[in-house]
Amino acid sequence: MASKRNWNVKSVLDWTTKYLSKISKSPRTDAEILLGYAMKKDRLWLYVNYDLELSSDILDKYREVVKLRYNGMPIQYITGEKTFMALNFKLNDKVLVPRPETEELVERLLMDARANGWKKFLDVGTGSGVIAVSIAKYIPNAEVWAIDVTEDALKLTLENAKRNGVSERVHVHKGHLELENLDVVISNPPYLTEDEWEKLEELHGEPVEALVGGKDGNGVYEEIIHRYSPKRFYFEIAHPFRSSLKRLFDENNLRYEIFKDLSNRDRIAIVWREDGTSTFG
Repeated sequence: MASKRNWNVKSVLDWTTKYLSKISKSPRTDAEILLGYAMKKDRLWLYVNYDLELSSDILDKYREVVKLRYNGMPIQYITGEKTFMALNFKLNDKVLVPRPETEELVERLLMDARANGWKKFLDVGTGSGVIAVSIAKYIPNAEVWAIDVTEDALKLTLENAKRNGVSERVHVHKGHLELENLDVVISNPPYLTEDEWEKLEELHGEPVEALVGGKDGNGVYEEIIHRYSPKRFYFEIAHPFRSSLKRLFDENNLRYEIFKDLSNRDRIAIVWREDGTSTFG
């Protein structure tokens, strides 16, 4: 981005879109989010001010964040925020960036929880707390325990619970808990295999411990099903539904149903013990 040229909103967005197309699948969106962040304006404001000439201070700040994005930093880490389930969350590079597929997991749980009157939930590996906070927000009488192994994640979850007005019903805890009479254990655990993570270079800007679930990707699932006995487990899973994960469920006498996401990829596993009764058709 040449410094001596006069840049307006449109020209700087056009240039950045082309520049970021080398590393991003959504370069125009990235360019708009970053410029809005630099200017403290929303994207709608940008659209109606295309001809506004940008000051040198704004351009300097914008160059800095565009460079971060070009070097592989997820855009949510740059802006420090992420919208999930129509709620606003603070985010940082100590936790995984929430994906739209995880919203589908939460939506499925909310639908089933309302139908069954479930009120007691445990979110394992809460990260930024998007799952736990969303459950508490959309089920007003829910009590949600959010656990993780890192203080950074728990601090962020508590901050996001306060931000969204549910901190009295989201209980954060480091490590596993002894909880009885749980209705649901939900988790979007690290489920990539070590080999998969090595090949997915676009994910290398995020914490590996939030992505890789051991050599076969099933380590955290196994830990959860051996430790807890809720009415239902809700898991996000890799596509396709792995034979090794199927074998883990079968060997532990678990029943399950697999649901696809909007991209027609295996994404949600609802799991219950053999002596339970399925409510899913």
